[in-house]
Amino acid sequence: MASLDRVKVLVLGDSGVGKSSLVHLLCQNQVLGNPSWTVGCSADVRVQDYKEGTPDEKTFYIELWDVGGSAGSASSVKSTRAVFYNSVNGIILVHYLTNKKSSQNLYRWSLEAMNRDSSPTGVRGYDRFHRQ
Repeated sequence: MASLDRVKVLVLGDSGVGKSSLVHLLCQNQVLGNPSWTVGCSADVRVQDYKEGTPDEKTFYIELWDVGGSAGSASSVKSTRAVFYNSVNGIILVHYLTNKKSSQNLYRWSLEAMNRDSSPTGVRGYDRFHRQ
């Protein structure tokens, strides 16, 4: 059997954009029938084989951390969520296509996860649909 490596991935975005539904679909291969609000954090796992059947085969234990809460600027909210951001290998940013504010908040979510309070000098958010 191939080696098993742990990968921690945060799933971030505003409340109500579908983070829990996405995590459930990725880990359980089924649609979440009745999603509810995530309080704090919810984690689910997926075991994924990489390069299966080759000498480079590796099995990853992927932890998807669905971090709940609003993107508010209150320092108490940010410091409470900060505990989930340790030892992260990746981030999935989720927004609701018809909610422009949820898209705009993605940059703040990424900065918070990287333990930064403001955008670095000269760096601006960009996506392929909206230039900022």
